[in-house]
Amino acid sequence: MQKENLNMEFESFINKVLDESGKIALNYFRQIRELSLKGDASPVTLADKDIEDYIRSQIISKYPSHNIIGEEFENIKGEEDITWYIDPIDGTRSFVAGKHDFGTLIAVTQGDHLIGGVIDCPALEERWSSFSTKLTTANGSLTKCKSVTKLEDAVMATTSSHEFGMQKWRAYQSLEHTVKVTTTGSDCYNYGLLASGYIDIVAERLTSPHDYLPLIKIVEGAGGIMTDWEGKKLNFEDSNVYVLASASDELHNLALKKLQGA
Repeated sequence: MQKENLNMEFESFINKVLDESGKIALNYFRQIRELSLKGDASPVTLADKDIEDYIRSQIISKYPSHNIIGEEFENIKGEEDITWYIDPIDGTRSFVAGKHDFGTLIAVTQGDHLIGGVIDCPALEERWSSFSTKLTTANGSLTKCKSVTKLEDAVMATTSSHEFGMQKWRAYQSLEHTVKVTTTGSDCYNYGLLASGYIDIVAERLTSPHDYLPLIKIVEGAGGIMTDWEGKKLNFEDSNVYVLASASDELHNLALKKLQGA
């Protein structure tokens, strides 16, 4: 019961934080005229930094002994084994282009256990949250994946296949040519849509734990599965990992076989 109460406390806390950080994002939305590029050529804006700075400040104020790992600033080492992962704007390219499907990602872990994750898309007023083993909510209501049984009937999403190397691109093409419909773009929003039963598969490359840990929790809480393209479980330290998220184990195994050339 104590663990459940702690998870509920974390979920309540982070929802209040996201209510405010979403306002920061919307204040910048469609106002961006200047941005810089990181070493990997991905864009970063003042909005990314202000949002993460705000979220960090709230965590430090509420939980000063927790660890924080974020995209824009140095890691903070605390005294407890609880760690918050922050991606202030997932989909910065969409954000600077004035598209609505960007989001803020937050995950919380205790030791080697992923205990909570949130996808917040403030411009769309949609938020997915999971702080229980087999439960994901969308705007406060329970949501579940709704899978088809055949790849030929599946809707698949990827943010951009241009980020794949040639070998991975060929593997992805094998899967893409099998599914019914493929859509591109939308970053973290795809995983929320998978959790809500609109998308069946997401296949793409993600760069850091703060990119994928929140997504794992949302997908698995809704009854889905998320691994790398070899079918291995993602850990808390992987980088530049090729991920596959599916609405069911059955569909996931079929997709893995295509990606592995079987």
